[in-house]
Amino acid sequence: MADPMRWFGSRQPGAVEAVLGRAYGGGSTPYEWLSRAVSKSAVTVLDLACGAGAMIDRLQRDGRTVIGLDRSAEELALARERGRGPLVQAHASYLPFADGSFDAVVTSLGFAVVADRPRFLAEAARVLRPGGVFAALTPSVRPANVEDLRVVSRLAGYLRVTPHVPGITEFKANQALSAVGLTKAEDKRARYYFEVSSREDAELLLGGLRSSPDRGRASSAVDFMTARVESLGPLRVPLPMRRIIAIK
Repeated sequence: MADPMRWFGSRQPGAVEAVLGRAYGGGSTPYEWLSRAVSKSAVTVLDLACGAGAMIDRLQRDGRTVIGLDRSAEELALARERGRGPLVQAHASYLPFADGSFDAVVTSLGFAVVADRPRFLAEAARVLRPGGVFAALTPSVRPANVEDLRVVSRLAGYLRVTPHVPGITEFKANQALSAVGLTKAEDKRARYYFEVSSREDAELLLGGLRSSPDRGRASSAVDFMTARVESLGPLRVPLPMRRIIAIK
């Protein structure tokens, strides 16, 4: 019999994309929201910490080259299976590109999970041309309404961590950006939801969230969501996101 918690804490390739690709708010996914930060005139775009390349699909257009970079061979292998590329395996804080190589640099969650954020930003700024755009997606804790808080509180009670995709939820971006020559142009938050309609959905959701330290607690959270769906119908789990845009 298959492991009923096969997704939990796996960080298997594509786990986060499986969640954010199904998270909707205002008629779009977080990936589509991030892609709108890149001008149609951008010819060269770098997707930092690209994972399995979800943003590459959203950014592709005629006459544009989108390069995905990640240090995970497993994530890049999945990106290749999905026909995404060109791809580069490297550390996002030590980029193998010349100064001013790109019109735009984007990152979905890389800005929130990287260990050395100043170095990460310095490298992103270095490879941007003057006037180029840096755009980042990160998890947030707001906006939230009363029902959102109830759901999050119940899940946090089981998991012992607040449910959100991997990364630091709140930090001051302006000073970090200005330190590397980037000027903040936007810092907005938006409400997204992942709809749980089955036990499989619940397991998939937990696979893309930051890990609970206890497998048993995660299983209890899945049980809670499954029971809630069976009694009240689909459960919308809030995944608020933050979009930061800066100009070089």
